[in-house]
Amino acid sequence: MKAWLLLFACGLAQAQPEPAIPAIPWTLRRSVQEALSRSPELQRLKAELGQAELEEPLLLALTDPQFQAGYSHTNDRSPRAAPAFQGSFSRLETFETGLLQRTLLGTETKLLWHNERLTSPSLFRTLDPSAASNLSLELSQPLIKDFWGRPDKARRGAARARALSARWRWENARADHAARAARAHLELYFARRQLRVREAGVEEAERLVVSHRDKRRYGLVEASDLLQAEASLELRQTELIVARSSLRQAELGFRAALHQPASSPAPTLSEPEPMPEPRLEPEAALSRRPDLLSAQAARKAGEWDLRLARLDIRPDLSLEGAYRFSGLAGTYQSSWKDMSGWDHAVKTVGLRLLVPLTFRRERLLRRQAEQALEGLAAEERRVREQVERELAQADESWQTARRRVAAGLRLLELERRKAAAEESNFRKGRSTTDLMVRFRQDIQRAESELLRAQQDELAARIELARASGTLIEELGLEAPAR
Repeated sequence: MKAWLLLFACGLAQAQPEPAIPAIPWTLRRSVQEALSRSPELQRLKAELGQAELEEPLLLALTDPQFQAGYSHTNDRSPRAAPAFQGSFSRLETFETGLLQRTLLGTETKLLWHNERLTSPSLFRTLDPSAASNLSLELSQPLIKDFWGRPDKARRGAARARALSARWRWENARADHAARAARAHLELYFARRQLRVREAGVEEAERLVVSHRDKRRYGLVEASDLLQAEASLELRQTELIVARSSLRQAELGFRAALHQPASSPAPTLSEPEPMPEPRLEPEAALSRRPDLLSAQAARKAGEWDLRLARLDIRPDLSLEGAYRFSGLAGTYQSSWKDMSGWDHAVKTVGLRLLVPLTFRRERLLRRQAEQALEGLAAEERRVREQVERELAQADESWQTARRRVAAGLRLLELERRKAAAEESNFRKGRSTTDLMVRFRQDIQRAESELLRAQQDELAARIELARASGTLIEELGLEAPAR
């Protein structure tokens, strides 16, 4: 019997459900992190940043050595004017291998091993077939454009500036997404608090209606008092409907800001953490704003592009030189042996000049680069003016919101004291239901306005941090490298 009781007790213990683990409320920082990690736009900008950062390594990769090889076979049986001298036919076999090296200064160096084997029987060719081998070192150096103008520095500078501009565009998008997610978090949190205020008002109005209906049966209240209580209940129920709709809109906005499906449940939110007291420094804010830094980097890239366009107008004067050893014999092996004696050297030195006749393309490219730079400079000025305006507006909004919160706290205290005094008069029979309902509505209105002021204060503080370029750091996220 005891064994059966023990088994039954064990079965009951196993059948009991485990207690549910309460969900951890989402903090403001967690909401922002979720939005940043799921944003498709940030992922696209991150990919563009990676592409921009590869531009300079691609320029450096142009200096990698290259291997070249070639082979050709020609069988020429076309008619000859003098077959006795030219031969009745000819077969030419050619192959070569070599290494090609380019530098950022435009220097082009080639180390080539060239071989030819010619078969052309004729009366006056004492060596048929003949094999010729050449080992040459060739050098070409543009003097004006590349060596003196140094376009490699301009190309690398433009690549770095474009990569920096892309990085600051990504940082600016991060700050915008963080501010949007933070505002959505605040809207949802305060929408829920507003709903609780409206629900409390409806419950209070319902209790008042029930109380007045009971008192009306005994003639303790007038009919107008009951109607006033019912009208107050109807008004508060309407406000509750609006609050529920606002909450639904806030939930949709929160999911949209965090890039979550519209059908996913909204998480429980914790009270927003207080942010540190800001120190408004306009010059420091201008040096931290990622959109302004991106515009400055883009303008710098435009300056490098203009320098490249101006270098293209200069004539192309190149110094060319070659040093070659040759060998000739009847077979490849013999010609290689003849070449390896290093007795048959050929030296070549010269200059090559290339000058456009009209410079039309070069002038158009330079004008295009100048106009692009003018546009980038104008964009930088526009962004600077916008940053200064946003900073001033954000500071004014935050100061106003702080004053609103202080005034809202004082107003709520006064409304509560006023309602308490009127309730005392009502119990003594020296007040009416109309005044009591009106005073309680005033308390509810003051609470609602205080919540709006607190929400606006936090939203203004977030906007001030975004305008100052410190939002990511103040939220405790990874700070950008300056």
